[in-house]
Amino acid sequence: MDHRPTAPAPSPVRWLLGTTAGLLVWASSFVVLYAGLTLGCEAGWHARRLAGANLLTVALAMAWLAHLVALAALWRWFGGWTEPLRRLARVLTAVALAATVFTGWPLLALPPCAGQTLASTMEDDACSRT
Repeated sequence: MDHRPTAPAPSPVRWLLGTTAGLLVWASSFVVLYAGLTLGCEAGWHARRLAGANLLTVALAMAWLAHLVALAALWRWFGGWTEPLRRLARVLTAVALAATVFTGWPLLALPPCAGQTLASTMEDDACSRT
């Protein structure tokens, strides 16, 4: 028989925040990376160098890393919860982590603003035919 005290259930607000926090971090990551890429391309950050890489990739990678660290910290936040709630919160956080990794990995694999260059080339070709 287990005589360890069980942790009290968190308040409804803490439970709601805890179970959705991982997905909120993923949504924040998605918006920051998408907007950062757009604004960085327009500002020409992809043409500036920093630490052997372009400034835009470094800035976006740092933002992505900050979101991954936030998800890792969130994982430990559920320590005092009852087992079913902790399991639910951790499953949702794991889904958010997978989505954040999937959303951010192209930062490391693809050059930034390549699509913008291709689109401007296509616009120039379309304009020259008319």
